[in-house]
Amino acid sequence: MAAQPENLFLLLILLPLAGLFWRAWRAERSDRRLIGDETLVGTLLHTSTTRTRYLRAGLQLAAIGLIAVALARPRWGAGEETVKRSGLQVLLLLDGSTSMAVQDIRPSRIEASKKLVIDLLERLEGNQLGMLMFGSTSYVQFPLTSDVAAARSLVAPIDTRSLTLGGTNIAAVIEDALRSFPLGQIEGRTIVLITDGEMTDSDGNPSDEKAQEAVAAAREAAKVGLTIHTVGMATTAGGPIPIYSDLGEPEFIKTSNGTRVQSKLNEPLLEQIASATGGTYFAGTSIDVATLIRVLEQSAPVDLADQTRRMQTERFYLFAGLALVLLVADVLLGRRKGMA
Repeated sequence: MAAQPENLFLLLILLPLAGLFWRAWRAERSDRRLIGDETLVGTLLHTSTTRTRYLRAGLQLAAIGLIAVALARPRWGAGEETVKRSGLQVLLLLDGSTSMAVQDIRPSRIEASKKLVIDLLERLEGNQLGMLMFGSTSYVQFPLTSDVAAARSLVAPIDTRSLTLGGTNIAAVIEDALRSFPLGQIEGRTIVLITDGEMTDSDGNPSDEKAQEAVAAAREAAKVGLTIHTVGMATTAGGPIPIYSDLGEPEFIKTSNGTRVQSKLNEPLLEQIASATGGTYFAGTSIDVATLIRVLEQSAPVDLADQTRRMQTERFYLFAGLALVLLVADVLLGRRKGMA
């Protein structure tokens, strides 16, 4: 196996080079015959014998071929290497309450959130990201991982019909997030909270108490070195909350008097949560993913799990060394004839 097999194409120059050597030798022989006896002329001019010429040409061509093989970086013989890795550890907290089906952000809050999550996964490849879905309770959508393809496959199925997690409890999911990081290794880790910020109880009623608990939980997280950035995935105008049937037909949540419930962005709460941990608030309607990533990358890299990989040993030096030996032999043959 070769690390750069495309360099083996350099071997193709050997045939035309051999042709050039042969033509030059034939032309020189013709010139000698025009002058006189070929052997006598060669002796007087101190030129190499035919045998020596063939030998030197062979050495030069072989050296060029070996250099081409060395440039292809041949490898064989397996070994193991432990790679120390460092990077970001970012936990995404995605609101899975029914209000995320609202379409004040097109095509819906949850679809816009999914797009943001996938963008972060792809642009932060090589780091570790995990995700919790939450409503009144939370669960792990995927743990901290560097496997972008696997994480994407777990984000893709989320849609408006999967939003069945009742109310919104940000305090509880922050506490769950703390337990998702390696034990005793929270400092320097980061959370991105993606939500409309509406704090409701399990019955869907607004809850100021839960909002206060969310800010308190953020302050506790800050004490152990956790930074929380928030993304307000809604608008201040808001919109009605649809609930979809199995056939995909929407119905809207209504109050007891029959009016549609309007879900709106709670921007002040999300700003407080971010501020409590030294994080940044981003408006979901105008978020620039590149800016969010630059903010995330301001965190100091943390030690990630060591990675052991099997790799083949580079052997290019064997071919390069042999090529050098052949070139030295060629030079010595030339000097020997010159001294003779």
